[in-house]
Amino acid sequence: MAQPEPAASCSEARPAQPTAHGQSAALAPRPGNGQADLNLSREPLLTRGWRWFFALVLGVWGGHWLWSQLDTTALGLAWERLSSWGQNHLPRVVDGAPWSLVLMPAALTFALCGSLVLLCKRPPNWLRVPIWVIFSAGQLAYLFYRLVATLVLDSPGNAVVSVLFYLSEVFVHFRIAMGNMSLLHLTDRSAQADASARLVRSGMYVPTVDVFVPTYSEPVEMLRRTLIGCQAMDYARKTIYLLDDQRRPAMRALAAELGVEYICRPDNRHAKAGNLNHALARTQGELVVVFDADFVPTRDFLERTVGFFCDPQVAMVQTPQNFFNDDAVTRNLGLEGELDDEQRLFFRALQPGRDAVNAVVCHGSCFVVRRSALEAIGGVPTETITEDWATSIKLQAAGYKIYYLNEALSAGVAADKCGEFVQQRARWAQGTLQALWASTNPLTIPGLNWKQRLFHCTGILYYVGSLSSLFNLIAPLFYLFFGFHILRMTVPEMLFYRLPFQVCYYLLFSWLTNRTRSALWTELYEAFLAPSISLTVVRTFFKPFGAGFRVTDKTMSKTGLKLNRRVALPFIVLALLHVVGIGVALAMRRHLEEPDTFAIVLYFTLTNLLLFWLCVLVSIDVAQDPVVQFEHRLPCLLMWEDYGVAAETRTLSEGGLIFRLTGKQPAPLPAAGFVSLPTLGLEYLPVRLTFDAHSGEIQAEFLRLTLPQRRRLIEFLFCQPGQWDKRRRPQNEPRLLAQYFLAGVRMYSLAESR
Repeated sequence: MAQPEPAASCSEARPAQPTAHGQSAALAPRPGNGQADLNLSREPLLTRGWRWFFALVLGVWGGHWLWSQLDTTALGLAWERLSSWGQNHLPRVVDGAPWSLVLMPAALTFALCGSLVLLCKRPPNWLRVPIWVIFSAGQLAYLFYRLVATLVLDSPGNAVVSVLFYLSEVFVHFRIAMGNMSLLHLTDRSAQADASARLVRSGMYVPTVDVFVPTYSEPVEMLRRTLIGCQAMDYARKTIYLLDDQRRPAMRALAAELGVEYICRPDNRHAKAGNLNHALARTQGELVVVFDADFVPTRDFLERTVGFFCDPQVAMVQTPQNFFNDDAVTRNLGLEGELDDEQRLFFRALQPGRDAVNAVVCHGSCFVVRRSALEAIGGVPTETITEDWATSIKLQAAGYKIYYLNEALSAGVAADKCGEFVQQRARWAQGTLQALWASTNPLTIPGLNWKQRLFHCTGILYYVGSLSSLFNLIAPLFYLFFGFHILRMTVPEMLFYRLPFQVCYYLLFSWLTNRTRSALWTELYEAFLAPSISLTVVRTFFKPFGAGFRVTDKTMSKTGLKLNRRVALPFIVLALLHVVGIGVALAMRRHLEEPDTFAIVLYFTLTNLLLFWLCVLVSIDVAQDPVVQFEHRLPCLLMWEDYGVAAETRTLSEGGLIFRLTGKQPAPLPAAGFVSLPTLGLEYLPVRLTFDAHSGEIQAEFLRLTLPQRRRLIEFLFCQPGQWDKRRRPQNEPRLLAQYFLAGVRMYSLAESR
């Protein structure tokens, strides 16, 4: 689509950017004047599809030749001896074994893990390493048993399905082990933040700070809230810039209204990264702070972060992203106030673990960076659509430190519609995998140590692991429809070997992550994202830079119940196939011929069906209020004409408040009036009133607030220090387990349609 003409009053045109060969874009050869033939001669002889086809043919031919040169008899004999040794030395569990023996490993695991959870509210760092070692040893023991005793290799069909299911399980266990490794040592830099605040408040260290708020298509009211929050930060030497990447007159007017600087550019090249680089060339602050258009900082954001830069090796301080609304999964399942958002695990548990080895990932928002360090790496990298991750890799490869301050110093808007939720994660997956073809490849970029490479590769493995998650969702179908065995196990063996790991995983996962996520909910999130992320992974490997940057729509609008068919379709199809598959298996009498195998596959099938049902419910977006309501109990006064009556608020928002009268009502309520909130210093706010006879509460919608009134309201709602660190209800495994199953029974989104 053609770009709109640049506004005449935009900031000066951007200097010519270097090309991949080092010359400026202005000096690069262009078609015409004898250059057409040269450009045609550089076109590849074969398209990407044909190159992949011939590479596949050569690979198959080479693999066949290599296999023909091997002594398959010796390989078969070695495998037979290994399998025989394993089966002879591993504990045997037969059908007639007493239940006390079969369940003994699970019971011991439950006792040990349960004791740890009860004795320590949070695991200390010294305890994390031995737990990881024991946990990993248990994983290896289980996977070894699966390798030597449960593969079904008696026919080509069984062999393919059984080996694929085993490899999928290996990959899942590897991801779990890598995730646990990220939790071996969690940093806490709050004491350093306290020292930072003292330095800034005393005036001993107050470098100049440029605050960047990039925007593309976000609404004016969202940007007004963010800019007012930035202006409210307690720091004198700051300059706030609105970086408009769509040259909108409304953004220019907003900047003039609030008194902030305005920068736009003549094109949208390189999306957000290009926007930031354009602003870097036109500003001079020693430090640069970036907030996405929907994030609002607290007053003490700069006080608690700027002091870290006294150390010249510190290039960036990243703070976690917090959200003042509920994400799509929480909202559509009706678990507001009960379940933490999906990203909390990464921001509040995994990132502090990465901080211990200087492998922190930049989030793209809510961070402070040293300008000189950013300029030293050539600005914000533009090769991939995840410029934030690429920036952190380049800074760490250049020898700089990136610190993670695990304090909630800002809050923004979570993607609360399932389509945007999935699209956002797919974009992250694409950008992460693009690094494999970029100069920021964590495996090849010079300067990183082995720990940093390992931690950065976990992001790539996480997204590639969606393929194994998807395979696990379809694996039971191979047995139900075709009779192919995914593993050879009896029910007692399943309880003896697999159940202990599951008990350990479900009990310790939430504990090790400081109660940010349970294992059950992690499986739901991975299942919900598996189809879209798997498709993105495959597409990215074939065409890494095929899809461009797309801004996530975080605009909250009051819409009715809506099923996102594109998101729900894979789960509906898979659920139907599982139900039909059970019928086919029963008709083929597999439950009589192979009772143990059928029982195990039925367990996987029923587990998948529950996941599919929950995923379908998540795919139904429920109606929502476009303005987030915050619970606040504040005295207020309702006034109209010659009347006034005391009241107390229940909720307060940018758009209005809900309150209940505490004084005697002298006359019928009018349709409009004024509200005063004396504790906030807000007087005579014009409101439109609606009385709810059922609850006895009054809804008041603000009308025509002045700018000072709006500033005071936003500063109270979003900018109070420490307000976003308040946790929801205490999370424990029994409650999380109950929520998981009750979410499917309650059918919140469907119930809301009545």
